[in-house]
Amino acid sequence: MLNYKLKTLANGLRLVSAPLDSTEAITILILVGTGGRFETKEQSGISHFLEHLFFKGSKKYPSTFEIASVLESIGADYNAFTGEEETGFYVQSSASDFPKAFDVISDMFLNPVFDPKELEKERGVILQEASMYRDTPQAHVQNLNQQQLFLDQPLGMDLIGTTENIKSINIEQIKKYRETQYSGKNTIVVVCGKDADKYEKMVEQRFSNVRSGQKNTFKPYTDTIKPKSYNWEKREVDQTHFVLSFLSCAKSDPKKFPLAILNTLLGSGMSSRLSIEIREKRGLAYYIYSNLSQYFDVGSFVISGGVKPDMLDKSLEIINIEIDDLKKNGPSASELERAKGNLRGQLALSLEQSFKIASYIADNLYYYQEIKDIRDTIEKINRVTAEEVKSLAQEIFDPSKKALSVIGQGNAKVKTKNV
Repeated sequence: MLNYKLKTLANGLRLVSAPLDSTEAITILILVGTGGRFETKEQSGISHFLEHLFFKGSKKYPSTFEIASVLESIGADYNAFTGEEETGFYVQSSASDFPKAFDVISDMFLNPVFDPKELEKERGVILQEASMYRDTPQAHVQNLNQQQLFLDQPLGMDLIGTTENIKSINIEQIKKYRETQYSGKNTIVVVCGKDADKYEKMVEQRFSNVRSGQKNTFKPYTDTIKPKSYNWEKREVDQTHFVLSFLSCAKSDPKKFPLAILNTLLGSGMSSRLSIEIREKRGLAYYIYSNLSQYFDVGSFVISGGVKPDMLDKSLEIINIEIDDLKKNGPSASELERAKGNLRGQLALSLEQSFKIASYIADNLYYYQEIKDIRDTIEKINRVTAEEVKSLAQEIFDPSKKALSVIGQGNAKVKTKNV
């Protein structure tokens, strides 16, 4: 059971202190409820651009070098991330160095400089980042598929933004977006690790002056728009990279437990059906796996692989055979128990480190407004039946809810039955 203290400040910001005696490290994670879904089409990419600019200088640490030199002088691990529904900033350090690490990240977050000259420099960096993803087939095919699955809805926009948007975003747009999105009611701060409770007052005092603001909202997903079923981007690559995805369950859907088991036994891990049938038995792929993306009101079940160009159809055929078997017969008793054991073990391992515990707490507060007891999660995993997994497979793997994206040589084809 997690040991923590939750406090909601007058400005709506939620602060959690989670002491952890089994480590000498400590993590501070700042999670803001904004991301790609909260942008308009004209703003696409601004959440990610803003995340970069927080590292370009603050009132007390006015340059990237000064931020980095202080944090690296104490061996801290620090970074940030932008997702569809959240943006996060974190620093991990030794507990004895927490005051210094906290001073840097809080000043970055609360007192950014946003120098127009630095924005222009970072514009070039982000354009190169976008080029890197486009030049990497494994990454670019994921973006293609996300766009196919969600089309013109906010979830279908590329998080990094279009080239046009990256080139046109200006400092006033950045400041306005921060002003509207970064507020107390949209922010969660978690301090987890050795002596975390010792620093509660210090953290509270620093964040108590954040503007309260309004709760951020986004345009809900609508199922009236059907995914585009098939897309092929021609490239002269040695491997053919593909993503086959299906619309799936939302983050809070009770069916997420059988869904996690379905994902585990189909494509998550070396003992999964797809890994055994496609990689181990036939040697068709180096990588083949499935994973889940889950949001407030919708989700996706994603199957990804890289195969020999002439073996794409064969690989898709095997995937469809395994899917059809799960829809018809469900998992065997031994498969079901192995998947449950895997999920229980992964959950336990995920709560061994201060950063992962902080992420778990922030994620729970953001999506469920409470910090769920791990024992309750394990109990719900244990209660999943083979019939529930089978029924969910029939629901999820609906041809009208799927999207297939491929990057590969131009002379390859996909048979109609596999599209």
